[in-house]
Amino acid sequence: MRDGIIKRGRTWSYVVREPDPATGRTRPRWVGGFPTRKAAQAARDAARHALNRGTYVAPQELTVAAYLDQWLEAHANQVKPSTLRSYQEKVDLYLKPSLGSLRLQALSPSRLSPVWRELYASGGRGGTGLSVRTVEFARAVLRRALNDAVVDRLLEVNPVLGSKLPKRDGKPQHKTWTGEQVSSFLGAVAETRWAPLWELAAGTGMRRGELMGLRWTDIDLDEAIVAVDRSTTQIGKDRVTTSPKNHERRRVAIDPHLVLVLRSWRKQQAEERLAWGEAYEHTEGWVFTWESGRPLLPDYVTKNWIKAQQASGLPRLTLHELRHTHATILLRAGTPVHIVSKRLGHKDPSVTLNVYADVIPEDDQSAVQIFSQAVWGGAS
Repeated sequence: MRDGIIKRGRTWSYVVREPDPATGRTRPRWVGGFPTRKAAQAARDAARHALNRGTYVAPQELTVAAYLDQWLEAHANQVKPSTLRSYQEKVDLYLKPSLGSLRLQALSPSRLSPVWRELYASGGRGGTGLSVRTVEFARAVLRRALNDAVVDRLLEVNPVLGSKLPKRDGKPQHKTWTGEQVSSFLGAVAETRWAPLWELAAGTGMRRGELMGLRWTDIDLDEAIVAVDRSTTQIGKDRVTTSPKNHERRRVAIDPHLVLVLRSWRKQQAEERLAWGEAYEHTEGWVFTWESGRPLLPDYVTKNWIKAQQASGLPRLTLHELRHTHATILLRAGTPVHIVSKRLGHKDPSVTLNVYADVIPEDDQSAVQIFSQAVWGGAS
């Protein structure tokens, strides 16, 4: 052996002395499989340099699947249950099937970029393609996981950062209803049990989880204000309540029509409580409940929303697109972006601008007239 390099069979290996975290002493680490002495020497020199800089990462056989399992388990108590479930779905559906068997340390940007393209082209059910947004989310989960791998000294750099996503074909367009279409839908469902839920969703732009997390103590009908302080998601068959998305608690004004709708709904609930007596389950003041007082499950709300649209004759929307509808109607009518952003609970108005830039009126001529009037009194 010369300079810590030796030939074993047809390949070359090198040895370095790495620190043992348990004892603080150094120990030999053999790394092999190099096709030439020169390749082994280059790898040895890089390892020695990393050891001197304190950035050395010991070679491991840990697979991507095994690491992601460890990572999810470590984060179980650090993120919201809904966030953890979303991470788990992306890992199970997309990351493990595509990358799980690979060694964690074998990942590279050039290995990951084709994976994102394959997911976009055929990563869905039955070989159908995925949306760019879904692929972006899967990539974001892996990026976050591998950031932690760098901190834990399992990787020297995060290979996700240099990988390339499929190119977006323009900015995604939100499917929404007009004000007339919203009015038509609400008229069609006016006699159904969950009409107040759809009215409040349309009139405030609140997210599904925020609607499910509402208690009557959050609603001041005299002041026409709804306080958004929590969000309820569904894990299995259980409701799980946490803070709103991005922890953005807010107060949302409602109009006189919604005040009347909610007063009527609260009266109906009170009558149901009396009718059920001691069997009534409603003990925490939830706004949206069954006749027995049992609070609604969020997943049921999504299913019922789809069913509620069947007889409307309107373009089919997801419940989240009703939130987009609320924002779009306001922005097209000229409501300032920062006001809409506050109503929606966005972290910053720039988020609202980015999401809804395509619906904000571009009235350059009006801007010219306003400036002209202010400076020159309208003279041309």
